[in-house]
Amino acid sequence: MREVLEEEGINVCGTEFGKQLGAGLFEFRVRGQLSEYVDGAPPDAAEEKILIRVFCHAHGDKLVLLLAGYDKLANPSKVHQNEEIAVARKRLTAWKVRQAKAAKKGRKAKPRGSR
Repeated sequence: MREVLEEEGINVCGTEFGKQLGAGLFEFRVRGQLSEYVDGAPPDAAEEKILIRVFCHAHGDKLVLLLAGYDKLANPSKVHQNEEIAVARKRLTAWKVRQAKAAKKGRKAKPRGSR
């Protein structure tokens, strides 16, 4: 995930690895064989498939918030996926509220007339 995001950045949603979900949320997709992602994986690991979904938010050009994720092979239902997306949206909203409070507090702390 790190390598793909370092290379693609916020453009990851234009690749097979990403999908925009709206309102600042995107899905990062990891799929394939375990051995593709783990150096030194045992030979039998090549048969183990993975299908992971991680829900993220890009903040600026360099920060990606990881908000929720799950193993889609373990629970492929659409209901579960929607529950995970709801958790991610709730966490993103809470983070945005904290950011706004911190920014407001920072403005209040500055003396009058300063910029």
